[in-house]
Amino acid sequence: MQLKKFDDAIDNFHTSININSNFPEVYNNLGIALAEKEKYSEALVNYNKAIKLKNDYIDAYINRGVSLKNLKKFQGAISDLNFVIKTQPLNPLAHNNLGNIFKELKNYNEAINSYDKAININQNYLEAINNKALILNFQKKYENSLKELNKIYNKNPEFHNLLENIISNKMSIFDWENFDDLTKLMKERILANKIYIDPLLIYYLFDNPELQKNNSSNFINDKFKNFSKTILKNNKTKNDKIKIGYFSGDFYNHPVFHTMANIFKNHNKSNFEIYGFSHTPIEKGNLWKESVTKYFKKFYEINNMSDESIFKLVAEEKIDIAINLTGLTKYSRTSIFYNRVAPIQINYLGYAGTMGFKSMDYIIADSTVIPEIDQKHYLEKVSYLPRCYIPSSEDLLSKKSNKKFSRSELNLPEKEIVFCAFHNPLKINPEIFNVWIKILKRTKKSVLWIKSNNETAKKNLKHQAERGGLNPQRIIFAGRSENINDHIEKLKLADLFLDTYPYNSHSTIYDNLKAHLPMIIREGVSFPSRVGSSVYSSINLNELVTKNNLDYENIAVDLANSSSKLNKIKNKIKTQIKNNYLFNSKKFTEDLEKVYLEIFNKKT
Repeated sequence: MQLKKFDDAIDNFHTSININSNFPEVYNNLGIALAEKEKYSEALVNYNKAIKLKNDYIDAYINRGVSLKNLKKFQGAISDLNFVIKTQPLNPLAHNNLGNIFKELKNYNEAINSYDKAININQNYLEAINNKALILNFQKKYENSLKELNKIYNKNPEFHNLLENIISNKMSIFDWENFDDLTKLMKERILANKIYIDPLLIYYLFDNPELQKNNSSNFINDKFKNFSKTILKNNKTKNDKIKIGYFSGDFYNHPVFHTMANIFKNHNKSNFEIYGFSHTPIEKGNLWKESVTKYFKKFYEINNMSDESIFKLVAEEKIDIAINLTGLTKYSRTSIFYNRVAPIQINYLGYAGTMGFKSMDYIIADSTVIPEIDQKHYLEKVSYLPRCYIPSSEDLLSKKSNKKFSRSELNLPEKEIVFCAFHNPLKINPEIFNVWIKILKRTKKSVLWIKSNNETAKKNLKHQAERGGLNPQRIIFAGRSENINDHIEKLKLADLFLDTYPYNSHSTIYDNLKAHLPMIIREGVSFPSRVGSSVYSSINLNELVTKNNLDYENIAVDLANSSSKLNKIKNKIKTQIKNNYLFNSKKFTEDLEKVYLEIFNKKT
């Protein structure tokens, strides 16, 4: 087991049990080996036997608690760990694992309390310090998270995932000190296969499809290195209609949900039966999810279900095609797809890249985001929609905005050019921000309108502007709009939208189009950096798509300095989106169904 040869270990533990079945340590060790292979139910059986033979077996209680947590049986897990803490109050392992349960339950304050107890007992307990840093990141307390991560760096700079956690926290507050050095070091380590990073984060940092593919594969190989695959037979069921299961961790107020909502609504129910499988952790008051459940034949909450239970449920429903709408992003349930939950598995929309394993059969794309020559960067087979792969999104709950905003009430100058850049901070990097500074410096009467509610982020961004020779007063910060239609009304106050690179705007492009707001796009070579050009080529706006920073800068400056050119582009947007295919959800759904049918027929 120390050599991580878990199958051999399991064989030897069984031999030991055959010699002496009253030896509690062997059952505990067998449970550990099985848990390493993610066979948590089998591990549980052996921990129970160990505890039955030795009712004060602390290690077995801790291990059983961990397996119960992984099986989503949280109350039992909490009970086991509280027993250990009552028996051994100074057991740091028990406090740390109790914190992990609270983290799963999104009870972040209790989680930090448990991690602090573990750290107070053992100041060098780096795993507990790292867990605390992750929680602080979830709470958007990025500076505090960085303080904890720097403690780890001072003790062990090679600690697992430390470099990516430091970089992502720094990016969240525009702290770009040593950014180039850190990302260069990260790239070198990834290329040398010394580390892998979060598969989404790499898209924010590098425009390199081969690097991204290798990273995803290394991420998956490590995550499932001891995973025992029980592959579902790749057989079709004989259903009257094709049964499609949509699996998503984004059944809430999220861009993927807004994009998919009309597709759920417009599915041809004569030929397809659609089933929803939500592993979204948001349970109460989720009006978005409730707004679409009526479009499904059946809708299941699977967030707190074990993989085994999900496999059984999907098999009972005889699902033909499982659509993974989450990919390797937040709230993913990758293990059920790795182990094949349905005969056909498709990666679509929520993750702009390869999943990194071969049991994901297809990825749906278009010829712009994945040119034929780039298929080698995907372990999935690429199935193409006839036009852009991502349609217009719609918030089914937000009422039409009755508000009419003015520039003055939003602290915007009345007669200056307003460059808008409303983005996730992780998409903004020093390279693209420096281009924005150059644009503003060449457009004297202009401001940059950007989103941030974080005071540290605001301070850091103003500092970066000043370092680039721009008056920081020319950066104006906007808050968040809860109502998407209010957001679109605000966008109408801007003159030009500045997109990010290497990760473009994706579904949010449509917000700008609805506001008739032109967007300057920098196209790259990877999927996430080609979404903007895919949408714009579909509406004949290629003149706003560039392939390098200088052209990006020049087009922005040219339009900002010519009101006639700018008005011409805005009028063109109004014309182009009127009856465009991407805004016709029914037609788009029909084309998507043709892709499903084509894939299904290949397997029959």
